Amino acid sequence: KSLPSSFTSGETTAPTECSSLFDYKVLMLKRSSKSKFMPNAYVFPGGVTSGADFASGWKDHFLHHGYNEDDLEALVLKDVDRPMLMKAELDESISRDIALRLAAIRETFEESGVLLIKSSSGSSSQSEAFSFSSSSSLSSWRKQVHSSPDQLLSLYREVGAVPDLWAVKEWSDWLTPTDLNDQGKRRFDTIFYTACLDSIPTTMLDQAEVTAVQWTDPASLLHKFYERQFWLAPPQVYELSRLLNFRDQQDLAQFSAIRHQAGLTTWLPVRMECDDGMLSILPGDSLYPDSPDYAGTSAKKPGPYPGTLDESRAASEQLNRLEFRDTYDCVTRVKGDSQHGHVSPVSFQEFQNKCSNL
Repeated sequence: KSLPSSFTSGETTAPTECSSLFDYKVLMLKRSSKSKFMPNAYVFPGGVTSGADFASGWKDHFLHHGYNEDDLEALVLKDVDRPMLMKAELDESISRDIALRLAAIRETFEESGVLLIKSSSGSSSQSEAFSFSSSSSLSSWRKQVHSSPDQLLSLYREVGAVPDLWAVKEWSDWLTPTDLNDQGKRRFDTIFYTACLDSIPTTMLDQAEVTAVQWTDPASLLHKFYERQFWLAPPQVYELSRLLNFRDQQDLAQFSAIRHQAGLTTWLPVRMECDDGMLSILPGDSLYPDSPDYAGTSAKKPGPYPGTLDESRAASEQLNRLEFRDTYDCVTRVKGDSQHGHVSPVSFQEFQNKCSNL
């Protein structure tokens, strides 16, 4: 199935009792030290889109398996907020709602060897991972798709299955901050999806972009981050903290299916220095700008906050932010209504306190 100085002095509580509350695990991959963006970070599987994700041949493949254009069109969200990434180009033959899910499925296979196929049960909330006949077959196909993304369609034709677009649910959309200078000029607009499986499938690293894999519950992942055992990028901290709301995979799958229908907007974190740390301000926060500079071209940049993190928090009626005192001291702060039917993250300290009282 699919602790920082802000807390107390000393180590965080051992997560065993907290981890046992979850009946599912999350797939996390460690990026190579040679990666130009977020080297050595533990991240969710994923990557960039390819022209092969928009190939018209996918329509023929789905039709061959009994899914016509109306079935695919039903996957396209309408009359709800959509992130900037979903703005279509004129020459795209497949809707971005479909193409970006295909890209997520492809990149997950390239990086981990997990190939999502439409479940034989027909479930729209539970996916299935294809079981290859041998590790050599899995390795061969993974290398082919990595070298040539259009081979993913060939793979699905070979195994006689379709990608499980139905079980891949939109979760959030994060755009790299405009001033993240330590990562160079590389920026990414990334949609996060969820997909639930009934068991942990075989995984195979690509040994190039990914150097380690972990299937671990959300509490253990956050515990290891706060204990400085590995590093998580801020969006992963925020989203894993959201997952602390769900102890049962079935509840998570049901929630994801309902929330997905409410749409998304693009979240651009706006960073602001304080006297004792850094704020990453998110939409809905009292300090979030009315007109965010998504491209980073405005001459007017957010100035520092004239006070401490605590003072900034006390002066804000609505909170949706991450607070940093160093790169491992990343704490979620949310107060107010969530957007697009989503849940708010649970701070790890709050979650641990609840565990100790059980």
